[in-house]
Amino acid sequence: MKVKLTIILTVLISTILFGQKTDSLTFFSSAFQHDRTVYIKTPDFYKYQSDSVKLPVIYILDGQHEWFVNPILSAIKYLQYTHEIPQALVVVIPLTDRKVECSLTNLHSDTLALHKFITRELNEQLESYQPSDYKILVGHSFSASFALYSHLLNPVYYSAVIANSPFDSFEELVLAFDENKQTDKSKISISIGGSALDKDYYHRRQYDNLKSKYPAFFNAITLFEADNSAHNAVPIVAIPYLLTKNFDKFRSRYSEIAKVNSEYKLINEPESINYEIKKIVTASRIGNYFYVPEIADINGLASRYLGSGFNEYGISIYELGIKYYPEYFEFHLALYELLLPINITKAKWHLNKAYDLLQKLEVELPERQEILDQLSEEKKKNNW
Repeated sequence: MKVKLTIILTVLISTILFGQKTDSLTFFSSAFQHDRTVYIKTPDFYKYQSDSVKLPVIYILDGQHEWFVNPILSAIKYLQYTHEIPQALVVVIPLTDRKVECSLTNLHSDTLALHKFITRELNEQLESYQPSDYKILVGHSFSASFALYSHLLNPVYYSAVIANSPFDSFEELVLAFDENKQTDKSKISISIGGSALDKDYYHRRQYDNLKSKYPAFFNAITLFEADNSAHNAVPIVAIPYLLTKNFDKFRSRYSEIAKVNSEYKLINEPESINYEIKKIVTASRIGNYFYVPEIADINGLASRYLGSGFNEYGISIYELGIKYYPEYFEFHLALYELLLPINITKAKWHLNKAYDLLQKLEVELPERQEILDQLSEEKKKNNW
């Protein structure tokens, strides 16, 4: 059967590159006393996942500025494509009047409407999207100071914050972080531009002064000094590095499982199937957060065992994949092929399931009818 190796490979590549969906969410905000709109980008596999899949949340402030948001979204997309960072819910938050909404007066008061909006109202609205506990807030200039402030007030809610070129109340924020013993400063990332007049002069001058004045604080956080970048260019060059830094162990989490040589053969004999699956699940937890194996991870891990003839291991990994992505037809097709020689009943069920999912979920897939026709031939050939 050539379906999986030809057409479906094309489908997977196009889905990874172009499958992300954006929802527009508008609701009344009690904090602002009027309707607010945010935009939520869901991963390409979102429609396939089970309730057990919980996704990290990346909040992007200043969603009204295309020059700021579009490069960040592009960076996130390709860092996910290269598996440097996990798939996530990306929430773009436009601001109506950023100076008013991000202006800091009392750093120890949670009366600022934008803070309430994100941590209470928007948080409640996102529950239906199955967010995980990992939440990161990204801001620039005025919204960078706000991001630090919001994290200061609720360090439990935010797992990390990226503040690009902060200026407003910067020294007061540094002092407040030092006074707040419950705040983990290792969660804070700050970027800054160059010191030349045509770069990020005023922000950099204050930054250099504070860095000299409070070395303990700045030594405890992650810094990115974009010496050749102007103020508005800082987030564009800094965010890919800082996001990768925040998820620095993500890409390698399965690197010690089913290691292969240059000929893509297993270097060592695998342990029992249950033990190998347990290793995958254990490796999916980094610190306090669980990052579910993604579709590419399942395919990659299965191929390592299948390439050395351990088909039963491959079957178990695809079954794990279906636990997380029960609506993903390609996993059912993989199981059909693997089970056909050893369990016709199960193989038939997975082929029919793949057929049904293609009809139900893949209505916009260009190759849908061609795949359905080939699956119909398979069913006819097996008298199913």
